[in-house]
Order: sequence, then structure tokens, then C-alpha cells
Amino acid sequence: MIMPRQGEAFAVKVVTIATDLDNRFLQQILVQSCRALELDLIILRSNKSPFRLADKRETLVEYLAQLPDRDELILFTDGYDALFIKGENHLVEAYGRFPQPVIFSAEMNCWPLGVAGLALHDTPPAGRYPYLNSGGYIGPAGVLHELLDRYPEAPSDRFETLRRLRAHGYDTDRLFQWSDQYRWVLVQLLETGTIGLDHDGQLFECYSPPAPSLNFLEIRRSVEQFQAHGRESEAYQQERTRLVERLRVPSEAAHIHFASPVTKAVALDLLDEGRWPDWLTAALPHAAHAARP
Repeated sequence: MIMPRQGEAFAVKVVTIATDLDNRFLQQILVQSCRALELDLIILRSNKSPFRLADKRETLVEYLAQLPDRDELILFTDGYDALFIKGENHLVEAYGRFPQPVIFSAEMNCWPLGVAGLALHDTPPAGRYPYLNSGGYIGPAGVLHELLDRYPEAPSDRFETLRRLRAHGYDTDRLFQWSDQYRWVLVQLLETGTIGLDHDGQLFECYSPPAPSLNFLEIRRSVEQFQAHGRESEAYQQERTRLVERLRVPSEAAHIHFASPVTKAVALDLLDEGRWPDWLTAALPHAAHAARP
């Protein structure tokens, strides 16, 4: 793991989990952005093979359990598709505006539950990003550890809607147990006094493609189409057009997340072509050297 620089104190510790330390996005983008912004980055290794998204919980629990300072502010980030564009001062200031001790990134889609997830929300969508995204979140080490310990499994049995769906053969646990985000969505709905969402992108901004139909199978098919046909696929071309346009507007957040395989592929290609805007590359002084040969 990458350890804090000796003699320096940090108000925020950035934590990620990796199984591939040579991953290009991790080393050339996330690590470099943290280094440029003097953010303290800890990379946790998992020995699980194969590693599932849901295994992030176990790795993070073990790390948080051994921290002596339960009030230490921890920012968890995905490792292979995220970076920082603003540093610790912005993070601390923006975090202080929220009433809840834990704040999650948010996105436009209710992923992975889709329409079933909409039925769990008591109020209409709020802000630009109505729904939880687990690619970035921040909170005191002790509070995060308590939440992870309290909900080792997705608390689907606490929701009458999900129980009814299960009785009709639509078992969300079976369908989405692979997803760490599935568990966090349900936990947040039960713990609204403790977990808030960054609806307006003050800390986190998620650049996932919108999915107005909220159809899990349709989203999966678009990813499979991209995996089969690459840059020639309709999914890639559509996402490239969307992302180029969206990146014209600078983000006010500190953490940027390209939260889909297609979005990340487009983002890396745009970087290689020198088409990332200045506001996005400001924290990547060596971005020109990150391009593929």
C-alpha cells in the first residue's frame, strides 16, 4: 500500500482497493492526481481470487477495524475509473456543508435495481443526481466501520416491495448480490439520518451515461456490444458524443468518476487524443505521457 508521507498530517485519507497494481487508470491517473494534489492515498490489496465487487466490503472492514483514530475522515474511491481534480481544502469545506456524517456520490440512474429501486424511494428525485453511486463516499472511519459491520448483507428483507417481488420470482438478492452498490442503496434508504447523497456534485461527480428506461438488461447489452465491437459499436459512438459534450462544462466537484466500462474507454481515448479539457487535466501534470504509444 502507499503510505502517508512522513511528518505530514492529513485531514482526509483517500482509500481504494486494487487487485491489479499495474492498471493504467490507477497508476497514471488516480495515483498521479492524488500526488499532484498532495492527497494521502492508501491502496489496499485483496487476496481474494476471483475478486468480486461485493468483496470490497470485507477488505474495507479489515482496514477500518485497525485504525486507531475513529474520527479520521476516510474517502473511499473506486480505483480503476476515478480521479481527483481538487484537493483536501475543497474536500473538507464541501463535506462540512452536509448534515449527515457519511456522504455518497450520486448519479442519474437507480443502479442496479432500476424501476424496482424507484419504488423504494418515498420522495421524488432530488437534484441533478437523485440516486446513490458507490464509486465514492466519505465519512469518519468509526461511522463507516459501524455501517459496514451492521449490514454484512443487503438488508432486502426490510423492504416490503422487495419481499413481494421475491414472492413473484424476482429475487433482487439473487440478481444483484454481485453489486456492492445494491447493498449500499438499501442501507442508505434505511439510514438517511447517517448517510446523505451528493445530489448536486459538490464533492463527487459521476459521469455515467443516463439510462432513462432504467432497464438492467438493456444496459448490460450495451456493454456487451461494446466488448464485442469496441470503438465500432453503437454504444461507444453514442457515449463518445455524449461525453465530449458533457466535458465542455467544468465540474465543481473534487472527485470525477467515469462509472461505466464504455464511459471509461471513451475517457481514456479522449485523453490519448489530447481532448481532455484543461479543468480535467489540471491535476495531471504528466497527462501527456499517459497516452498509449
